Parts: sequence; structure tokens; C-alpha cells
Amino acid sequence: MEPHECKSGKMTLDQFQQAVKKLPELRSNMNELSDLVKTSRKARKALDKDFRWAEIYEYPYIQQIAMLVHVFGFDGQLREMAQLDDPIQAILDWSNQDESDKEWTESDEDMLKLKQLIGLLTALHRNVLSIMLFHRTLDTFVVDVRNGDTSALFKAVRIDRSIMCCPTFADRISRAEIEQDKNFFIHLRSALKGPSKKLWESYRDLRYALCMLREAGFNKLSDAELEDLLVYKLKLYPNTPNARKNLRKQLTESKKFSTTSK
Repeated sequence: MEPHECKSGKMTLDQFQQAVKKLPELRSNMNELSDLVKTSRKARKALDKDFRWAEIYEYPYIQQIAMLVHVFGFDGQLREMAQLDDPIQAILDWSNQDESDKEWTESDEDMLKLKQLIGLLTALHRNVLSIMLFHRTLDTFVVDVRNGDTSALFKAVRIDRSIMCCPTFADRISRAEIEQDKNFFIHLRSALKGPSKKLWESYRDLRYALCMLREAGFNKLSDAELEDLLVYKLKLYPNTPNARKNLRKQLTESKKFSTTSK
């Protein structure tokens, strides 16, 4: 199957491949953001007090992205691209541009925006990691905890320890404290260690790609087409005799989850 033959709305399979190939860069950006905060005097000043982002996870993922776009000041550019014949390609091309860094002054307004930007970018990175490990963004775990699923809290904490400051999670932890729920805190202590190396290394980019594949509407790819795309074109899965069977199993498993909350 040729890339241009498979479309969902305005997204082509070729564009899907372009987006997936950005994953290594996105993972690298996670580390760069942490290094920036450690070395930038202005960043440290912006985060001097009243800095947390956990409340962001109370909102659906699409709203989190909208907040990030607004703080970046890209609202107008996105509106313009949305009017083009192929907005998806326009966004992909734009993301490849070497944008010059904004020069942050030390005004109260700039420091506030820098603080918001760092928090929103961190949340974005943690959401990507959550999809890579659990097929889902962190806001879905907040909904689950709100509905009484304590196991969702432990999974989310493995991705972002600071999510314990999220009101929904803080309420649940407070209840465990007042009830002296020792078993709860045993599980929480384990979750604070983060994702296991085995869990992190096993699927990573593959799971993110499968979620993107599903969200983009490419649900009718045959086993052979899945193998060609994920093994040979994107190299996200090893070339093994059971590749087709295992990829179909992974895609089926991915479909059990709603990637983001509504």
C-alpha cells in the first residue's frame, strides 16, 4: 500500500510516518528541559515560588495543548494553518523550522509566562511518556481515581511524582492517611520509584505510534500492512517470525483504552 492511498480526514499515512519519526527528538527534549531549569538563572527565578503543574492534569489533554499553544503565542499561526488545504502538513513543516528562542526579560509578566510554559511543557512530556507506557494520557488516570480506581493513582505516580499535588490525587492520599491505610502507602512507595526499566524499554515508541495510528483512523490496516509500516518503514518492532501476530495483538490491546479524557 502506498502512503497516499490511506487517508483519514486530511491526514495521510506518509504524514503519520513523519510525526512518528519525531519521537526520538521529543524524548531528547524532555532531558533538555530539565537541564535548562538546572542551568538557567531566569528559569530558576521564575520557579522560585508558587510553581506546580499538577492541577493541569484535571483538564482534558486537548485543553492542556490549547493552554500550551496560547502561552507560546502560537494561536494566530495555528488559525492560519487551519485554513490551508493541508493543515496537517503545514503543522509538520512548521515544527521542522528552527525557531529562535524568545529572550525572556525579568518582568513579572515574562516570569509568569516562563513559569507557565515550563509547567505545560513538563506536563506534555509526561503525557507522552504515559502514552508510551500505558496507552493513555494522565488526565484519564485522574478521571479513574475520581471514580474510585486507586490503581490508576499508582500508575500515574510512576509517570509523574508531582501528580500527587493534583487535587483529585491529594484527596485520595489524604483519605488513605486518615484511614491509616498501610497497604496504600506500600503501593505508593513502590510507584515513587518510577517505571521499571523493563516496562520503559519494552514498547515505548511503538505504543505511542499505535495510539497515533488509532487516533488518526488507520484501523483497517492488514497484518501485512502493519508489519510493513512498523517493522520495515518505522523500525519500531524487530523483524521476527511472529511480528505480524504480535503487532496485531498490540494494536488490539491499544484499542481497549481511551487515550485521552473528553
